[in-house]
Amino acid sequence: MVKLSRPPVVNPIPQWQTIYCSLMLLLVVFFVMLIAYSSSAKDRYLKIPHAASAVPDILSASSPDLHQAMVSLKQLGANLGIEGDFSVVKTQDGFKAVVPNPVLFGPGDASLDKGVYPILDGISEVAKRDRLSIQVEGHTDDLPIRTAHFPSNWELSTMRAVNILRYFQGRGIPPDRLVAVGFAEYRPLASNATPQGRQANRRIEIFFREVQ
Repeated sequence: MVKLSRPPVVNPIPQWQTIYCSLMLLLVVFFVMLIAYSSSAKDRYLKIPHAASAVPDILSASSPDLHQAMVSLKQLGANLGIEGDFSVVKTQDGFKAVVPNPVLFGPGDASLDKGVYPILDGISEVAKRDRLSIQVEGHTDDLPIRTAHFPSNWELSTMRAVNILRYFQGRGIPPDRLVAVGFAEYRPLASNATPQGRQANRRIEIFFREVQ
């Protein structure tokens, strides 16, 4: 006589476990997508330093001069895609690069953001290769500022210039070839009566001269 065995009893999975597993799966998919997006964004950001590294290739291997240095800085602005926010102008004893403060600093702040390092790296590379001295000048508009760190625009413009100077020194430019000056709102390029004029006055000017 054959004895029939009863099939094993399978307990149904509780509903909360099903919901929990589904939630965990969705979280895993979300984090995978987040990591993939962060990697692609980082790759796009890293293209900027690579553009700045092209600056030395423009320089002549023989005897560099002020004209070659100007060409290199203009190429730097083109490589970084900031031609509209970065001008190179010839002066009586050299040339200068003019950069709007918003490109380098936040409002009322003198701290350099990492995003501007490629600009300063390219500038310091040109100064080192062409053996140039640098004078950094900070300028503001006439809107008053009064904070614990910056009682007036004098302190703000000066500290911005000093922080750029310190960065250049950290990149290997000798201290005796560096000068930092703050002019606050007292050397405007345009009238402070309009927003456009105030925007033009908020700037950093970096002067390049041959080392005497």
